[in-house]
Amino acid sequence: MKSKAFLITGMIASFIVASTLSVYPLQHTLASIRPSFMVMVMIFWVMYRSSMMSVWAVFLVGLASDLLLGTHLGYQAFCAVLTALVLRIMMLYSKELTLVQAWFGASVGLCVYQVALWILHALAYGEFSFIGFGSVLSSILFFPVVWLALHWINKQVKERAY
Repeated sequence: MKSKAFLITGMIASFIVASTLSVYPLQHTLASIRPSFMVMVMIFWVMYRSSMMSVWAVFLVGLASDLLLGTHLGYQAFCAVLTALVLRIMMLYSKELTLVQAWFGASVGLCVYQVALWILHALAYGEFSFIGFGSVLSSILFFPVVWLALHWINKQVKERAY
């Protein structure tokens, strides 16, 4: 059994790795289906360690995504807080999450995040586009891999996560 410092270090390292993967250059054909790594990591920690991922922490992750990805300041932050709210309402009565339950919750969270981004984009520019649909699908399909890595970090600390 590891200490809480191990968990906090693991959480910070997972966000650093996710931010690196989010901005790593890809070929133009692959860029449209790049998974949303920061969002997947944020969703995992909101589902499994909601007491450590407060609204302010989620907001800061969203602001970091805004700065890394070059979107308007506050877009990703708003979507992150909205996603965290939806996930916390969904997880209100759950105890232990299996992979399938977490995958379903992450799928809902990723869809909420992307739909909120589409709505904000439509309001800001007056036009609606489905840019990012491939990213949502690849994120949903890739989430179990992220879950396996982060679940190992999470289970090292035996205290209740909720």
